[in-house]
Amino acid sequence: MSQLYTIKDERTVYCRAAMKANGGEWNPVTREWIFHDASDHANAAGELYRVTRPTIGMRDALQAMVADGTGALAWGFDPAEKPLPIDDLDRSEASKLLAAGYAVRRVLGVHPLDDVEQPNDEPATFDSSEFEAREQARRRRRRNAA
Repeated sequence: MSQLYTIKDERTVYCRAAMKANGGEWNPVTREWIFHDASDHANAAGELYRVTRPTIGMRDALQAMVADGTGALAWGFDPAEKPLPIDDLDRSEASKLLAAGYAVRRVLGVHPLDDVEQPNDEPATFDSSEFEAREQARRRRRRNAA
């Protein structure tokens, strides 16, 4: 009797075509993929690993968020105390971290921890005279039209 190799992982839904291409057969009773050849099983397991890991673009974005301080604000950790093991993350975990990081960037900007220096010639208080002049001009136009 020949040896059977199996993969039982719910994440195989992301790579069904690769499982079938490597000779896998789905068993609906045990809910696992069955392989007759060890090399096909190894190729399918490698494909499952590839599909469930963060892409290179996701890794680069996560590294950029760690470097610019977005990660410290979005994920609630200090990279100086505990490094983020990006290579050990699952793709869904990486997606969640990226979504939180992008939300922080939308609110605070690309480099949220950078202290932006104000030029010395700029006044410290906000000058609203320009906006007040526009509002008064708008009110005058309404009165004249009526």
